[in-house]
Amino acid sequence: MGLDAPALQSIAEAGSLGVETVDVPGGDPAEARRVLDDLGLVVASSHTWSEWSEPDAFRRATDAVADLGSPRIIVSPSPDDLVDGGANLVDRLGAAAEVARERGLRLGIHTHDAEMRVVDGERVVDRLSRALGDAVDIQIDIFWAVVGGADPAEVIRGLGSRVVSLHLKDGITLPPSAYGDTPFVNVPVGSGAVDPAPSVAAAEDIGSVEWLIVEFDHVDGSAVEATRASLDYLVSQGLGRGRVR
Repeated sequence: MGLDAPALQSIAEAGSLGVETVDVPGGDPAEARRVLDDLGLVVASSHTWSEWSEPDAFRRATDAVADLGSPRIIVSPSPDDLVDGGANLVDRLGAAAEVARERGLRLGIHTHDAEMRVVDGERVVDRLSRALGDAVDIQIDIFWAVVGGADPAEVIRGLGSRVVSLHLKDGITLPPSAYGDTPFVNVPVGSGAVDPAPSVAAAEDIGSVEWLIVEFDHVDGSAVEATRASLDYLVSQGLGRGRVR
């Protein structure tokens, strides 16, 4: 993904305190870090599109993300990885966590609806958390938790200190899954069907959540304006904080 300095400036001016990247925007960690530092934006964490199960590819991704100054690299298991409840995923996540640790990073997993499935009486995300312990952090996407039939606040409280960040997003109509081709549009947080307040309260209760991250998979119009509207809503409702504009 490119390094869009004007968009980042608009996000900073909207009051955002930080950003979550996908790998290194623009590909040059030093230049991306310079732009973000100039705007006063912290790197909260970094997702990666690398093949994280392949050690060499993942090591290259962790090298770049560490050079960017991100504290955490986040991966998203595929639905195929979760068919058996994630049993075959545990060793690979453990190995990836060790690669990340070598560069001073924490490994995190981002949840979609598949992690909310119940297998043998236990949610997949709870099974993964129990098997991996504190080796891996968890980022709960409250939108996809609702799509998966779960109460995100309950999921957050159940996982406790393993949860380090939330993805906050909303929609008027919820798609059946994150993994199909059903079209859907995200709307500014607080303007659709997913109430963020219970999840934010749960995050405050467990005390380990570092960031509330506004995300849009698909949005009509300007993603920057939707981000601004989301931040305004969260701050006005006492659910989040931003810099004074």
